[in-house]
Amino acid sequence: QAEAMLNEGVEIDHVLEIAVDDEEIVKRLSGRRVHPGSGRVYHVVYNPPKAEGKDDATGEDLVQRDDDQEETVRKRLEVYHQQTAPLVDFYKDIAAKGEAKTRYSRVEGVGSVEDITAAVMAALKQ
Repeated sequence: QAEAMLNEGVEIDHVLEIAVDDEEIVKRLSGRRVHPGSGRVYHVVYNPPKAEGKDDATGEDLVQRDDDQEETVRKRLEVYHQQTAPLVDFYKDIAAKGEAKTRYSRVEGVGSVEDITAAVMAALKQ
């Protein structure tokens, strides 16, 4: 699709990759816990409930969503590497060759929201 868009004259100004190591993604997603009744989200490391496994407001059990299970996250990452990574490489190559006006930037997606936002904004201003 990306190649077809390029051949049809569709211009993409900037491709921005926010890169996060697979193990960090697994840690972030598999640590999430949710209160089913309210949708409140916790994380066992980054935003733990006051009482382990219990919602702060109701004391009810928290659950791990099926798509946050480690095995599921790893399968999703495998699909990403098979399908999306080649697309990133395609745009990286176009930007490096200067064949189109497309620019490519990679920003590390680990850090504070403020730091990542600043890095994204700086990359887009280049």
